[in-house]
Amino acid sequence: MKLYIMPGACSFVPHTALEWAKADYELEILNHSSVKSEEYLRINPQGAVPAIVDGETIVTQNIAVQTYIDAKYPDAHIFGNNSSPTERAEITHWLAFINSDVHNAFKPLFNLSGLVSDKAAQEELKENTKKSVINLLKYPNEQLGKQDYLTGTKTTADVYLYVMLMWAKNMKLDLSAYHNFNAFINRIESDAGVTEVLRQEGLKKMESL
Repeated sequence: MKLYIMPGACSFVPHTALEWAKADYELEILNHSSVKSEEYLRINPQGAVPAIVDGETIVTQNIAVQTYIDAKYPDAHIFGNNSSPTERAEITHWLAFINSDVHNAFKPLFNLSGLVSDKAAQEELKENTKKSVINLLKYPNEQLGKQDYLTGTKTTADVYLYVMLMWAKNMKLDLSAYHNFNAFINRIESDAGVTEVLRQEGLKKMESL
């Protein structure tokens, strides 16, 4: 099995899942150039990470990759102890919210010039996008005021939120009003799998926002 990633990208999540599963896997680290190469586009025509190649099976899209890992390594419980339909729905809810809402809300910040050419319009889009992301992150912050993890137990949804907080810090978003995130970051960064993935991807711990 080979996992294709870019350091610090959302592929950090299935990378952590494979570490939790103690899976035998090969890591292929891509950059902004190689992710658009002809070779990789044969694996994922969208030119994005993550992707898993497992024999003849190719899986792309973050939640699909995580679902594949969960099915292949059920004893790892990467989605938590989701024995009931309610628990399964809860982890799916958080993964969908982070993937579809929060992750997508960041996208203009990565390509301002590709969306609008006017410098003033770019700045306005940048500020509006930051406000949108900050507003979305209010929801998980409130959830973490009730319990240590989004679903009550540690899952890949928590790792996905951690990556979004990493992006927020790198982009200097003001999350100072959200008082539950720093303790959450410390809990996630104390996880052995997360620590190993940070090492493999050449990243430093955030420690706090």
